[in-house]
Amino acid sequence: FAVSLVIIQLGFLNLVLAVIVDNAAEAREASKEEQARTQKTLQAQSFVQWVEVMKVLDVDNSGNISMEELMMGYEDPHVKEMLDDMRIGKSDLETLFKLMDVDDS
Repeated sequence: FAVSLVIIQLGFLNLVLAVIVDNAAEAREASKEEQARTQKTLQAQSFVQWVEVMKVLDVDNSGNISMEELMMGYEDPHVKEMLDDMRIGKSDLETLFKLMDVDDS
């Protein structure tokens, strides 16, 4: 009789443990989904920031940004702050310009 009680108790314990593990797995999955949403929001905000930076840098309103405009624009505190937020330093600007300059102008 005692063996039967131990087996039943272990069965219930196993069932409770399975529910706890399942709930933890669901919570972890929800956390991953939330992180993905947060990352997507941050990327959208960065894109909006980048568009703002480009508008400010285009001093002559030509629709294009020259290397000179890019380098001069970095001196603007607002532009510098936005670029710093995106972890783009002055030393990165020349490389960035070369990457974006599709017609080598």
